[in-house]
Amino acid sequence: MKALSLLPVLALLSACAPTAQTQPTYTYEGEARFLLLPQKLRVTYTVNPGTHEARGEYRNLSSGDTFTLTGTQLPGPDGETLTAKIDPGDTPRLNASLLGFGISNVPLKASGTLSATITAIRLSGTLRVNGLSYPVTLTRVR
Repeated sequence: MKALSLLPVLALLSACAPTAQTQPTYTYEGEARFLLLPQKLRVTYTVNPGTHEARGEYRNLSSGDTFTLTGTQLPGPDGETLTAKIDPGDTPRLNASLLGFGISNVPLKASGTLSATITAIRLSGTLRVNGLSYPVTLTRVR
């Protein structure tokens, strides 16, 4: 009997509880050229509608490498603007020396910055890695 009397109170409390906003997932695929070599790419990420924070992954399907993607996606005049850091995370590092001269703790994969405009069907922009910029145009996958 007590459980039935608490039912209206529980219904009122659940109506006041904050609801979780769904985070849209974006997936884009395509091909880009890096140092004259064609590479098949896939970018998959979610965007928090309240903070505009973008989180996901950048995958080079040609090499099998996966990187983390973190940044922001903000509304703009020509579509949404994505600015994200592409990070290899914990990757093997190069340590080498010859006659006392050498290099140490150099990551074998480089990080980069992706700057792109997002429209309904396309991600178009540039990926900057090691001071070089590469054009990237990917198509949305549904």
